[in-house]
Amino acid sequence: MFGLDLGAVVFSRGFRTVRAPFAVCVVTTVLALFPLIHIQTFYFWDDSAAVFVPGWYHIGTELLAGRFPALSPDMWPGGNIAAEAQLSLWNPIMLANHVLVALMPDVAVAATVVKIEFMVLMALGVYLLCREYGARQWPSATVAVLLPFAGFTLYFDASAWAISMISFAWIPHLWWAARKCADGRLNPVVPVFFGIMAMTCGSPYGALGAAAVVASVLFERAVQRSWSSCVRLLLIGVAIAMSAVVVYVPLVLAGEVSFRGDRSITNTGFMVAALGDLLNLSSPTYTPNEASINGLRLMVPYAFLGWFVLPLLPWLRWSAVRANLRARLALFAFCVGYALFATGPGQVWLFRWPMRVVDYVYLPVCVFVALALSAGLRADRVRRRAFGTAVLIGIQAVLAFSATPEQAGRHAAAAVILAGLSASAVFVALHRERLLPVVLTLGTAVVLFAQLTWYPINASFTAYRLPHNVQQLRDRFAGYEGNTFTVSHVSPGDPHTHPDGLWRDMLVGSMYEVAGVTSLNSYTGMGYAPLNNGLCMHPSGATCPEAFHRLFAVDPETGVPVADLLRVQNVVVRNGFVPNGEADEPPAGWQVLSRDEHATVFRRAAPLPWPQGRVSWTSPGLEVLDDRRQPRRPDEEIHYRGEGTVTLAALAWPGVTASVDGKDVPVRRGPMGIITVDLPKSSDGATLRLGFSPPGFSYGIPLLAGAVLLGLLHGLAYRMKRRRRPDELASTTGPAPAPRDLVTTR
Repeated sequence: MFGLDLGAVVFSRGFRTVRAPFAVCVVTTVLALFPLIHIQTFYFWDDSAAVFVPGWYHIGTELLAGRFPALSPDMWPGGNIAAEAQLSLWNPIMLANHVLVALMPDVAVAATVVKIEFMVLMALGVYLLCREYGARQWPSATVAVLLPFAGFTLYFDASAWAISMISFAWIPHLWWAARKCADGRLNPVVPVFFGIMAMTCGSPYGALGAAAVVASVLFERAVQRSWSSCVRLLLIGVAIAMSAVVVYVPLVLAGEVSFRGDRSITNTGFMVAALGDLLNLSSPTYTPNEASINGLRLMVPYAFLGWFVLPLLPWLRWSAVRANLRARLALFAFCVGYALFATGPGQVWLFRWPMRVVDYVYLPVCVFVALALSAGLRADRVRRRAFGTAVLIGIQAVLAFSATPEQAGRHAAAAVILAGLSASAVFVALHRERLLPVVLTLGTAVVLFAQLTWYPINASFTAYRLPHNVQQLRDRFAGYEGNTFTVSHVSPGDPHTHPDGLWRDMLVGSMYEVAGVTSLNSYTGMGYAPLNNGLCMHPSGATCPEAFHRLFAVDPETGVPVADLLRVQNVVVRNGFVPNGEADEPPAGWQVLSRDEHATVFRRAAPLPWPQGRVSWTSPGLEVLDDRRQPRRPDEEIHYRGEGTVTLAALAWPGVTASVDGKDVPVRRGPMGIITVDLPKSSDGATLRLGFSPPGFSYGIPLLAGAVLLGLLHGLAYRMKRRRRPDELASTTGPAPAPRDLVTTR
């Protein structure tokens, strides 16, 4: 009987410990399904559909085939995976997700699963960060479910810019773990792990966020003169920084051919957050009249955080935030620093559109609100506080109306909803305080549903409405054998962009990869300037009308059409896109493969030579005897006789190598930036071997391994020290008291 009672007590305590974070995960998952009520492809939108999900699918497919895709030549400008940091080539969690995406039959469903996974991870991190700073369980849980559904997080990052959200999801985890480790209460392996995860996602904002977290906590501990904590944090920071080299150096070293070489600091005002906007963080309908993507204005409440943050402001006990202020300096430093960042300048090297860091500003705000809620709402001066709530709701309604007076009905409805929810929250707090987290969370669900009804999607993004069933895509485009080039452009709101319209014949971005088509059009965040400029191709894969003429123009250096140099076998042209009827009839040597109301597809009439390789042209005096390439890899062997120049239909990225019978020969960029090699004379025959050595890998990979090793050694030293001196460590675990001591109670 005693044993059963003891087990019941242990189980009861364990359940009380995990019930709040478990509730956070469940509630976040349920709320993350709300957008699918109106738009089932909410998480498969704009850049997610054009680049992220196809990129994940490609990497997963390659991993399942036993290949590590540092360079995928068949994806052309989007194929330098090593330099396209945003595809998370070095993040083990994302690699597992890549495989998951590749195994799922529908990439839109796969995108939904992956994104909800990280929305839950984000909410859990916010909860643990609030707890680390002393907030109670249920206030922490109530606030934690706000950030994944904040305006910018949901409508920009979760819907389209996936990697920004994914990298940010690790930041609160790094923060609570770093702070706990600084006090000697956690093994350093944990914050090192979270930091490396944030760094290797490939978002520069995630990398900056990881550095900002370590710096903020370091500042917090330095002010307290806790020098041993500072040493721990410095070691953690060094390990995290070491992991960044292999992720970002290939991108930097590819600058000679990419569009990302600009290191200037500019401010055009585009997507720069206004401080006044951030003060409307509880308005569900405030959409400021500012420029957004595709030349359109902002159409979603990007500055929204949570419905109760401002309305309950007069009722919160802010003394709970002011208590033990020195132990919370990191929160203030981080919040102020990112508020300044969010308001400009518009571009600092890789960092552009500072509106993208609004969720970083709101992270410490969530902690402040959780701390204030933990002390309970005030019960005195009810009328004054109610008047204050009404004024705050009214001001937000007026500001929202001023920005978009045509949406007056929405603003009025939002004000009524906020007033009703605020009154309910105050009533429950005064009479049944234990139910307050339930009311606040239900209010979050109500406001989210209302927002998604009014703003079902970010209308300033391109609604591609692409097909997403993998097998159907492969069946539909099975006839596109060989390199395919698409001459087309899609604008937001294009009525023909749906599976039974334009997408019967063509795709956009990198979606050709999912369909199993080798396409010169692919989405690249960095670009390959010689090809993109030469074919008038946007980094998204879209082209200008002149691209058709440029493709069939004769290259002056070689005397053959550019289409031959690129070994293009299919050309897809959107009807009416090329002016003056230039694309109505096939060029010489081509024939019409298909034509419908939306597009015309031309097919090369005669097969290309060297079908097993990429050789596209040789100068007189050079005879190619054999050409064989490794499937989907840069490796290739070419047997030849004589001497001269050879071009290959593959891009000459920095890091492409060539050797003839074991002796290195230089690789240069020929027309459109393709691989061009001047071969030495060989009367009896020689072998040209091509390969790829990603710039930065030679020292980036050892540094990544060193980062892991440093974290493990630091963790081992921590464990050994605890075993040797447990009593001494228990009395010197740092300045942070237990969470229950950091807030006052009513």
